[in-house]
Amino acid sequence: MKQTQPPTLDDMVAQLIGMRSAANDFDKISQIETLEKLESALVHARAAITADFDRSQREEQLRAKVRSRERGRGIADQIALARRISPAKASRELAFARALRDDLPATAELLAHGRINGSVAHAVHRETDHLDHLQRRAVDAEICAALPDVSPIRAGALAKAAALNIDPEGGTARARAAAKKRSVWNRPGKDGMCRFGADLPAAMATAMAATLRRDALGMVSDGSAEGRTLQQVSADLLFERVTGQCPASGPGVEVQLVMTAGQLFGQSPESCHRHHAGAAFGMESELDGAAWLDGYGPIPAAIARAIAAGAPDLLLPSPDQLDSSQAWVRRIFTDPTTGQLTGFDTKRRRFDATVRRFIQLRDRSCRIPFCDAPIRDHDHVQRHTDDGPTSIDNGLAVCRRFNLVKEMPGWSTRVIHGHGPPGSHPHTVEITTPTGKTYRSTSPPVHSRAPDPPLSGIDIHLTARLGLAS
Repeated sequence: MKQTQPPTLDDMVAQLIGMRSAANDFDKISQIETLEKLESALVHARAAITADFDRSQREEQLRAKVRSRERGRGIADQIALARRISPAKASRELAFARALRDDLPATAELLAHGRINGSVAHAVHRETDHLDHLQRRAVDAEICAALPDVSPIRAGALAKAAALNIDPEGGTARARAAAKKRSVWNRPGKDGMCRFGADLPAAMATAMAATLRRDALGMVSDGSAEGRTLQQVSADLLFERVTGQCPASGPGVEVQLVMTAGQLFGQSPESCHRHHAGAAFGMESELDGAAWLDGYGPIPAAIARAIAAGAPDLLLPSPDQLDSSQAWVRRIFTDPTTGQLTGFDTKRRRFDATVRRFIQLRDRSCRIPFCDAPIRDHDHVQRHTDDGPTSIDNGLAVCRRFNLVKEMPGWSTRVIHGHGPPGSHPHTVEITTPTGKTYRSTSPPVHSRAPDPPLSGIDIHLTARLGLAS
């Protein structure tokens, strides 16, 4: 009698894709409950395989005689590519997988059987990752009975309280160590906004918040807020006290204004004059498109012109304001068909590292797929030691992490796009991992607007003079 082969993972995926909702709502809810259990089981299975992959890769690196201090490098990066997540997140997921296998057996068992979800398991891991092996197992055993009935926040609180009971002195030491890591950060938000924050000791943060609120309330009460809300006044006070500038004077930032030659000059050289002075700041179609604010990302070109002209309230500036601007503007030229960067204007007073700047603007962030880390290195795709040229085509903007990972045994990178004049092709790199998996990274187009008409004679002349591909 012929035996039936067990379903493969691909078979299971196909079944889920074709799954239909139940006929009545009671059964729909039952389906959701079962799928939630399935998701928990998947998180556990993926973690188990991740931990096994970590172990086998370390053994492979040992056989390859990788130095002990470098052993383990590149493992999380392979996981990141397979899962389409950032290397930083993959590193956290790898630590979570190891913890479930080695230190949190009761939590792992609950996860495998769908009695808790991945968020609860992650909370327990996060609040106990500082403990040693035995201490962690003790916390795991103490709180596991309560985990199926609590939220992730509550699970984290239970784990934190148990950890402090087991290691009170360690908790104090960690708080002191954390204070030494105080920092500030900013992250891009929506609609030209940015989230600015700080990791501070609680006493410092609460004092800052209370002071801003007190002074903002005073301005709202005495009428000096000039129609601004409490939150707007608080934000303006924060900017003024950090920079020493009044918000109305405009921040001294560099605006990377990405534009085609058509956006800069109009449809022909003869039409340049009509974009001078006040007309240059209208919302005409030739001037629409994306600008690039270094350290933030894409913003409307009109907003970039306003910032450059010292109008941070985002009202369109006058020519006089533009002339007195504190900000620097660099004009970036793009290919009208591909949207790729072709070259840039070097007529700027303080200018250095031309090719590095071009690569940074082309790639924007680390070019490794799914990695959004800031650019730290400008690396050779083909290694310089292997006679790789120092050129834009052979340059790649990466984070510090990948610059180290690509030197590990089994990793390789190569440029695979065709060759042609600057901007005639998107910059594409193929990455090969130690397991033989390959991934491609293509530089993003600078904008997605409709292409401009073909370059005119003067535009081609400008592009040729500014070309930097060699």
